[in-house]
Amino acid sequence: MTRELDKPLWHGQRPWFEIWFAVILDENRRRALWIRQTMFVPKRGEARATVWGAWFDADRDPPSLAGKKYAAITGGDLAKLADRGEELIRVDDNWFARTGAAGAVEGLHWDVTWSGGKSVSGELPWWLPTPTHARTIVHDADASGTVKIGGEAIAIRGRAIAMHLWGKRRVPTLQWIWAPWLGDGSLEVSAVSLRDSFSLGLSSLKLDSAAKSMTGNPATAAHPHGLVTATVAGARRLVHARAWAEPKAMVGYVYRDTDDRDLMVAQSDIGSAHLEVFTRSAPGALWHPIEERRASGGVAVEIHQRTPLPEVSYLGWDETVWKALPSPPVAHPMERVEWPAVGAIVALGLTYADHVRETGQKIDRATPPVAFQKHAHSVVFGDGTAAVPTSSAIVAALDELEPGLGAEIGKRFPFVPAVMDYEGEIALVALGPIDDEALAAGVAQPFGLAAANDLTARLCQVLGEGRPRPYAYWACAKSFPQFLPMAARVWAPPGGLQAFPELTITTRVNGEERQRASTRELIYDLPTIARTARKHLGRALVRGDVILTGTPAGVGLKLGALQRLVAARVTDRFRKADLLVSTYATSNGLLRPGDVIEVDAGLAGHVRTRLTL
Repeated sequence: MTRELDKPLWHGQRPWFEIWFAVILDENRRRALWIRQTMFVPKRGEARATVWGAWFDADRDPPSLAGKKYAAITGGDLAKLADRGEELIRVDDNWFARTGAAGAVEGLHWDVTWSGGKSVSGELPWWLPTPTHARTIVHDADASGTVKIGGEAIAIRGRAIAMHLWGKRRVPTLQWIWAPWLGDGSLEVSAVSLRDSFSLGLSSLKLDSAAKSMTGNPATAAHPHGLVTATVAGARRLVHARAWAEPKAMVGYVYRDTDDRDLMVAQSDIGSAHLEVFTRSAPGALWHPIEERRASGGVAVEIHQRTPLPEVSYLGWDETVWKALPSPPVAHPMERVEWPAVGAIVALGLTYADHVRETGQKIDRATPPVAFQKHAHSVVFGDGTAAVPTSSAIVAALDELEPGLGAEIGKRFPFVPAVMDYEGEIALVALGPIDDEALAAGVAQPFGLAAANDLTARLCQVLGEGRPRPYAYWACAKSFPQFLPMAARVWAPPGGLQAFPELTITTRVNGEERQRASTRELIYDLPTIARTARKHLGRALVRGDVILTGTPAGVGLKLGALQRLVAARVTDRFRKADLLVSTYATSNGLLRPGDVIEVDAGLAGHVRTRLTL
């Protein structure tokens, strides 16, 4: 009977829908094909058969293209759609079979086959009285074939998944991850709900590898910017899995449900994925990292919901050609200027009173702010990405700072998490030589301002607590490549600056506001900040020097009063590292790959950064 469930099950009943779909990921992990053939039969009105197709190529601009075609059907047309041997459904010259598919929409043709794969268990029995059913036709199968884009033929070879779905009503909320090349294993996360939220949802996480298998029922969520997260929390094991794709690499479709409501579906098959596993010896003990897996590319990410994802272009129900959203025009007001060649980068710490309070410290305003330097290779201008350091990169950075330290940390942790954090700041940019004595006397100096994100690997930072040169560890934590994203241009007020203008700085993570403060809340004035930087450098500030003016409250690493008290009593720095990593394991505030951080500083600009692998 189960093999018969691959075939069309429609016999004139209303309402009804059926879907046959396949995803083929190319082995280079930068290209993928998504195809779908459907029958849609609402309670009333026109029934239709539809062929959908999408091609993803990370090296093209835009990276996605898609289209569809459809035809009206009646009960008498079932013979045209029903299977012919291995062929399951046919609409004109477009067919979908147990072993492959061929078809075309405008500008896109495909002829692909698949074979092998592995068995899938855990699907709901077909006879349960639920409004939606799903059956896997092949999973992690070997696939090959040809895709034509216009007149260009492209060979594709890789992995395939194919499924048949049917029922009286589509699930309005769905999140799906498929990563067949995650380390030595294949990860799949599925979460569905028959409501517009996950209040009554079902979810599963499966990781199959050569060494072991892992299953669980995760708590899942879809976030703006094409991110899906899943967490399996047990008494002694904690798993974080996530996958993401940039909105411009996603194709959106408006599906019609059988109750006449629209369903917004966004998909990309050139996404990335990340998985972390933590364990502990007993409930209440510290979490210990034991495994990390990364997949840069070659990942399918799908998000269904009633509302559209921001920045994703959707193909309307009655439209046939998908159009990528055009890039918004970039305005360059007269007061926004190009960056000078960056010289020294002096970072200041503990400059906002609210941030000082959230760290449990006290500051004497007569004492200059903390100052240290970030490496110039940490700078990146404009919206873009920042790679989360690998275990080996963290170990190497620690060993360079203190020979043997990285090796010792590597012995303690099977994988070394960076423990990423954000710090929204305003960068003070010298656009000419700065006379800080004249500035203190009230003479404006050629300074500009730019929004910045002082990304930080907290693990490196905590290892310096109690050491003779603690700020050297701060510099290490903040100087990995791409760890200083800054606005694409510098705001240069006419006549320079004599004092800080009143600006509001706001930081959002995955659309959630985390920081908001005014420059009025800075503890130190502009002359003090400039003087501190000059003293730290041992020379006058010159064109291209950058001062990071500190971050307000709201960073990801938050400790309550009791946690701060406990941490203060711990003198062994490796024990401090254990505590930090355990905090990271359960933190919703610290960063992980796939997160999007946006820092807005009004006239000083905006910068958006995606954490990648």
